[in-house]
Amino acid sequence: MNELTTTVLLTFIGLSIGIAQPITAFAQQSRLAAEVNGKVITEHQINEAMKTLGVYGNDNRETFERMRERLIERTLIDQFLKSRGITAPKLLVERRMNHVEKILAQEDDPDQALENLHLTREQLRKEISLPLAWQRYVRQVVTDGQISEYFQQHQQELDGTKRTVSQIFLKLPRDASESEVEIALRKLRNSSQMVGKNGVSFADVARRMSEAPTAEQGGLIGTFAFTGQMPRQIVEVAFQTPEGEMSEPFRSIYGVHLLKVDKVIPGQLTPEDARPQILEHFDQQLWQETVKRLKAEGNIIYFELP
Repeated sequence: MNELTTTVLLTFIGLSIGIAQPITAFAQQSRLAAEVNGKVITEHQINEAMKTLGVYGNDNRETFERMRERLIERTLIDQFLKSRGITAPKLLVERRMNHVEKILAQEDDPDQALENLHLTREQLRKEISLPLAWQRYVRQVVTDGQISEYFQQHQQELDGTKRTVSQIFLKLPRDASESEVEIALRKLRNSSQMVGKNGVSFADVARRMSEAPTAEQGGLIGTFAFTGQMPRQIVEVAFQTPEGEMSEPFRSIYGVHLLKVDKVIPGQLTPEDARPQILEHFDQQLWQETVKRLKAEGNIIYFELP
């Protein structure tokens, strides 16, 4: 299986990592790594999950421990959902399975491709079903009031608001020293103080000082919404800066930046339009809160491995 197909497949099924199985003769043949309310997680299961994700080298203890925790979390959530009778919608599971089969069909030997991922079709179905069941639970417990409140707190991030932004940018190597970073930040602070004096505009300073390709356009980056292709750090600073004002200079992996928000274009999306995006937030938050509670309430045993 080529690397692109593998990446697409694992992303589609949510980076499969397995769910603990009941104690069986096979499980007893492998060293136990953990037990979650009577269900075991074996060293073999963890190693197979690591292979599925393309993580090799079982001597990497830190990676092994992280994978064990992920297996424990998913097992707890699986038990939690089953205790409440919450299952994945069958139609959605079948649709996803069909989609996976289409991806596998691109390979010369689909069965071998799946085997190379250390998965059976039964395991694949379980891995697809768990996140779909969890999403069904989230939709049941998150109220309209919570959706509305979150929308109000993050309205410009969710309603399609766009910002037209310009920048002054100075390049720095990723391994720049603290003194080099401070010197560059100081240059940008001085540049910001020049704006507005003697008719000097931000664009004038950007043309003179910026080391980005946008310098010729007066530093104009463009117009963008909160979600999109723009680097997250730039987006977050831009959306925290009022219209017509400049940000504080800040460091990124590319160098140092000074932003100016030239224009804010209000969005028109409603809380209902943004519901899927808001539910993604609650999906992650509820998962973390539920796992924390289930760990405190449950019986989890960690076994030492050589």
